[in-house]
Amino acid sequence: MDHPYALRAPWYVRERDRLTPFDADARRPALQKYGGADFVDRLLADPRDSLRFLPEDRWGFPVTVPKGGRGSGRLRFVDQAMVLSPLRKLYQPLHSRFYAVVVELFCDEPGLPRPGQVEGVDLSFVVRRERTEVADAQALRELARSLTDSLYRAQYPSPVPSAVPDTDDLDDVAFAGTAARLPLTPEQRQLLERVRPRRIVEAWVTGPAGTGGWRAVDDQAPPALLDGELELPMYQLPPREGDCAPARSRSLWFGVVPTHAADVDDQGRPRLDDRTVYRVRCLARRHPGPGHEHCPDRLFWSEPTLPYRVAPHMDPDGTKNHRVTITMPDFRAVAARAGRPPGPGGVEIVQPPGSQLRMNASGFPPTPSAGLGLTTSRCTFALEIFVIVSMFVFSLFLPVVVFVFQLWWLLILRFCLPSEATALAQLEAYFDGGGTLEAMSAELRAELDEVMETVDAAGQLADVPLFDDDPTQVGDLVRGLDPGKAVPPAPPVPEGKPDDPLCPP
Repeated sequence: MDHPYALRAPWYVRERDRLTPFDADARRPALQKYGGADFVDRLLADPRDSLRFLPEDRWGFPVTVPKGGRGSGRLRFVDQAMVLSPLRKLYQPLHSRFYAVVVELFCDEPGLPRPGQVEGVDLSFVVRRERTEVADAQALRELARSLTDSLYRAQYPSPVPSAVPDTDDLDDVAFAGTAARLPLTPEQRQLLERVRPRRIVEAWVTGPAGTGGWRAVDDQAPPALLDGELELPMYQLPPREGDCAPARSRSLWFGVVPTHAADVDDQGRPRLDDRTVYRVRCLARRHPGPGHEHCPDRLFWSEPTLPYRVAPHMDPDGTKNHRVTITMPDFRAVAARAGRPPGPGGVEIVQPPGSQLRMNASGFPPTPSAGLGLTTSRCTFALEIFVIVSMFVFSLFLPVVVFVFQLWWLLILRFCLPSEATALAQLEAYFDGGGTLEAMSAELRAELDEVMETVDAAGQLADVPLFDDDPTQVGDLVRGLDPGKAVPPAPPVPEGKPDDPLCPP
């Protein structure tokens, strides 16, 4: 039939949000979150099966928390708080998070009838980014600072105000707030009028293999594809096992939303980054029927999804989802292997002439030897050597960084088993009983050295004004190192699975 098509959020999303296909919010495709690489299998088995978006899925901005507003326990050593905006954040595959966009196809006729089995129609989607140009950069910074302060006060009730940093990424709060339509106070609306933001929508146009660039799209004109714009495929979902006959007349489609890409522009910048706002738009393409092959395809567009940003690689709310285990070389096995002739493996380091840095390590500090080499040097090292030395350097400098810069929260991000469990229990009992650094026994000092991975940790802590002014903070620091005292992260929350209104029980 030669009729237009309409794209809507899938039926189960409308059921959850109590929407009809005619509501404005139902015109947006749905972004669905998953916690494993098997998400396509789960989606095919039951499209309702996904994870709920939680506060950790909102883009945030760190602000400095004054000492008086940090709280107690391990919070006494955390001087930053994450202020969350309404803008959604999508994590990357290395964070064990995956996303799909799902849309339902209707006949664009009165009542929006279901199309049943469609032929000559396929669906795809595009990812478009949004930039914002402003007329007054100073007003933008003031607006960003005001929005950050408002969000902080709403999320962290405290008599002590936050210290909003005047960093170059503070403006992102204003961009996130306007993209997500954050409610504004009268003063903030006045600042926004001075900012006069102008939204620029851009599409990725592909070039030679692995390259391309973002090109502006006329967002005021009817939606259209740019020549060469990257389209990503969508696939029709099969009916679920046990679906009733009316439910089988639905047409649900899904596509895999990219959160990383290898493509770069002509400046070497990646197609997707963690500073830009993106939206997805789906489109249905109906091909001309027999005898009309010369006619162009007809395109039918959805509204854009809610805006989102991509989480950076080192986002701590993302990296906490994926554990990496590295087993260090066994010194005994490596030493035993050294007694036999070397094999063909290893890491070969080639140093060209004039590029060889040799050190005289007989004294401290070590001094460079004369010359940079006149001939090419080739040395093969067992891989274990690099791993052993790297771990030694890390262990050597971790306590240096902690004590020199007083980044005590770094210690809270590590824990060693089994030795530290016993040491922490003894230290906690000591400080809970009113013990002090000065009165510690030699045995407890050794336990503290082990936990801090340094020598004379008690003496070094005693020299820090933070602990000298308030000795109880030492006990809080020790308790903060015990992962048993931390609140475990909540497991992923599944979305609800509403009953199909077309299939009576």
